[in-house]
Amino acid sequence: MIGLHLLTFFVTSTEYYARNSLSSDLQRTIGHAMCIDSPTIDDCREALSRDPIIRSLIGVDDDGQCDVSSVPLYRWRQIRDHTLRMDDGRNGAPTMLLAFDRPEAMSDGLREQVQNEHLEYLIRSERIVAAGPLHVATQEKSDPKSIAVGTLMIFNAEDRDDAIEFVENDPMAAAGVYETMTVHRYNQLDVTGKFVSENLYYPKQNTYQMKEAMEYWGYPVDDDQTTWLNW
Repeated sequence: MIGLHLLTFFVTSTEYYARNSLSSDLQRTIGHAMCIDSPTIDDCREALSRDPIIRSLIGVDDDGQCDVSSVPLYRWRQIRDHTLRMDDGRNGAPTMLLAFDRPEAMSDGLREQVQNEHLEYLIRSERIVAAGPLHVATQEKSDPKSIAVGTLMIFNAEDRDDAIEFVENDPMAAAGVYETMTVHRYNQLDVTGKFVSENLYYPKQNTYQMKEAMEYWGYPVDDDQTTWLNW
């Protein structure tokens, strides 16, 4: 059994999206990954301390404050290439890979050596939703201490076996860059309540609770109310 994990990816005001990683039988949430676009690490942690899910997992003190210092925080440098931005759920189910490097992978130059081959593999696959290396979270992204320590990859896969085969054939994995690799299906949490769809596995389940709740509390959810979100 995979234990509950809680990870945060500091992308660079504060906006974020979250994904609940699922058990292999798709029946339980076993983890929570959040990507936050924030100007500073302090702003990122402050946003985390207000998140209801994190507050419920970690708890709060007598003053209602949530100490998020125990939450792993990484800077995610998403690869900005249109060929690596497929729709999630197209030709498969959305899947997340979280991989962490061997300690020697940076010092021996192995990650850098296979980087181009890794990118070519991802592009040829035509299944990547988003991908990029995880770096040590420093105040300045130019800080030399902000070295790559892993990879976050979101991609489409037909099933779990297909997902495992895909990540194991990645040149990064084949070359031995990674020390650990975990693969999960996930549910994307829509904090706007706008972008929802029926549950593919349980069609009768009501998946519009978020939108209905936000509408009840007076938040804008219709297209004519959220023109900045419409494509």
